[in-house]
Amino acid sequence: MRRTVIAALALVTACTTVAVAEWQSRGTAVVSGVIVTDTTNPQPVRRATVRLAGDVGTSGRLAGTDDNGRFSFEGLPSGTYMLSATKPGYVQSYYGSKHPGRGPGVPVAVAEAQRIDLTLRILPGAAITGTLTDPYGNPAPGVAVAAVETRPVLGAALPPIRAMTDDQGTYRLFGLAPGEYLISASPQLVPSPDGRGTSSGGAVPLSSPAEVQWARNRAAGNAGAAQPPPGRVVAYAPIFFPGTTNAGDAAVVRVQTGEERTGVGMTLQLVPMSRIAGTLVDEDGNTVTVATVTLYPRRRAQPSPADMLVSSGALVLPRATVSAAGFVFNGVAPGEYTLVARTGSGQRGAAPPPAANAPVTLWNVTDLVVDGGDRSDLALRLQRGLTLEGRIDFERTTLVPPTDYPVDVSLVALNPIPGVAAPRAVRKNDVFTFSSLPPGAYVLRANLVAAVSSRGDWVLKSAMVNRRDLADQPIESTAAGETVRTAVVTLSDRVTEIAGRLLDAGNRPVTQYSIAVFTTDKSLWLPSARRIQSVQPATDGSFSVKGLPAGEYALAAVGDSAPGDISDPAVLEQLLATAFKLTLAEGEKKRQDLRVK
Repeated sequence: MRRTVIAALALVTACTTVAVAEWQSRGTAVVSGVIVTDTTNPQPVRRATVRLAGDVGTSGRLAGTDDNGRFSFEGLPSGTYMLSATKPGYVQSYYGSKHPGRGPGVPVAVAEAQRIDLTLRILPGAAITGTLTDPYGNPAPGVAVAAVETRPVLGAALPPIRAMTDDQGTYRLFGLAPGEYLISASPQLVPSPDGRGTSSGGAVPLSSPAEVQWARNRAAGNAGAAQPPPGRVVAYAPIFFPGTTNAGDAAVVRVQTGEERTGVGMTLQLVPMSRIAGTLVDEDGNTVTVATVTLYPRRRAQPSPADMLVSSGALVLPRATVSAAGFVFNGVAPGEYTLVARTGSGQRGAAPPPAANAPVTLWNVTDLVVDGGDRSDLALRLQRGLTLEGRIDFERTTLVPPTDYPVDVSLVALNPIPGVAAPRAVRKNDVFTFSSLPPGAYVLRANLVAAVSSRGDWVLKSAMVNRRDLADQPIESTAAGETVRTAVVTLSDRVTEIAGRLLDAGNRPVTQYSIAVFTTDKSLWLPSARRIQSVQPATDGSFSVKGLPAGEYALAAVGDSAPGDISDPAVLEQLLATAFKLTLAEGEKKRQDLRVK
């Protein structure tokens, strides 16, 4: 866990408002500056690409730096902007961010006709190098190697940084931000016929003792015996540093700013490849002929390194062939796996909204151990998952509720299955239905769609099923076909807000900390919790958190903490001890300035 700095707090009565202008309208403000290396002796960085982004939903502007590292954006309207810079071999930098390669950074508050000149530091990237060898000690050329950062951004794995080994079996991954990485190698190599090297291709069979004896008999002129079946098929399995074929046992490699980490080598392993097959039937025992069966490293209650490798795309497992006879996986390496089967054909990207008369999706999740032998006895019975039905209510005080119910109702999985699209609801006016959810635990979210947000602020108040609020307490879906019809999603126009400024002892704005706002109820410290938020103060120190449910909250200024850390219960426990506590009533707006020493 990263070291967390908790700042001293003080209550101040003044209130400020930050104006937001439309990005499309031109103004008279100018944001300019220089990009320099984040080193002991900073040097200007020429030919870097600088991006200035406006409010959410608007396009940004791009500029290049000159030979002196200078850039300029002119004709800007007043508002707040995010500034970032990139260059090959360097780590992407966000203005004011405490963590290289991670945004969004500190918003730049710009007034009409204001001219702001900024300095943005950009880090030289770190590198990881090593050599891959085969079991005989020979170099393994042409092997794909990937580095996956272990800390997700906004809950999602970052795409891997990739390289290929050269003719000496050496790879080099560069442009890395300081942090922790999982290193994987995905060979497509087989042993050469003489066993002394490697060549390109797929899996090959090894000769069994019976085949060897049969060949000797033929060589001696005894050709009467029938040829025995071929021996086991072997291939090089995907491997993970420090040299394991089990993705869940992968270890991290830590690099510092600009570090050249050498010696991160691995030896490829030849393993027997298994054929995994079985049958698929529905709830009534009928054969399922259209289905998708996916293989994952064994799913655990808590995320593991294997989840990060799969979701990033660095680890690709064999795909199943499905027919009327069942399903078949070929080339499965030994290990612990989870099979996820569902009816319907596979889809890429987000799933479209389901039709009201669409067939119900059936599910099966089964754990299995592959030990190098073939298996053909798997019988998977697919069943319905949880079906959740409910209605949308508006609770008003001053606003007029929209009559066309432009509300996006969604379910968020606490530990999503990689590759399984988020559930989509069927909507008809104020009624919604989630049919046959994939196995897992979910919380519910609802908000007005962006196109009609100009009608006023509405916030999710609750999503009640009996006495359980699904906005805060997850509901579990199992393949048991249960239907819950009593959900009531309530949106309210009584929107809470906590606003203020982060200041030092001299009343100057402070931007090197983020503001953590979280519930004091530890039972609600869950992934994707709506009562846990983190915001970055703007350059004038201002911050605002809107839409929190009523309750007691803790506020703290936090330093040296990545965005994902704020959801870590251990970090929240540390913050809670000295944070300022306040209570929000429904619709209440409070001013709370934070002061750091």
